[in-house]
This record gives sequence, C-alpha cells and structure tokens, in this order.
Amino acid sequence: MSMTLAQIRAFEAIARLGSFQAASRELGLTPPSVSQRIRELETSLDTRLFIRQGPRVSLTAEGHALVDHARRLMDDATSIVG
Repeated sequence: MSMTLAQIRAFEAIARLGSFQAASRELGLTPPSVSQRIRELETSLDTRLFIRQGPRVSLTAEGHALVDHARRLMDDATSIVG
C-alpha cells in the first residue's frame, strides 16, 4: 500500500466538501487531477472510497473508516509545516 500526502489531501477535501469539483477549487487543481489522485489512492488501497451520485459524492464504509485517519494526518502535516 502506497499513499501520498497529495492523495490524502484530495480525499479529505472531497469527503469534507462532498464533491470533486469543490475539492478541486479548494486545492487549486483541475477536476481531472483530483480524480486521478483518488483513482490512484483507491487502486493502492484496492477499494472504492466514494459513491458517486452525479456531481455529489458520499463515502463508502471504507471511506468512512479512512476519513478520521486522513484528517489526523492532515492536521499533523499542517502542524509540522506550519
């Protein structure tokens, strides 16, 4: 299993905001770039993290299991970087 901070950041933003589009705006990335990060993360974990419902998404059970860890990781990364 190999994850990057960029993938976790994208995952956390999508989970919090409820859409790939909103996450891409917040992260300053194109929607295809955000989608690619999530595809790579899902491949790495061998599981789907989101249920796609048009422009809106919701977390799968596996996504719910990961989201708290992702938020802690993002908080830790923020406190390290400043």
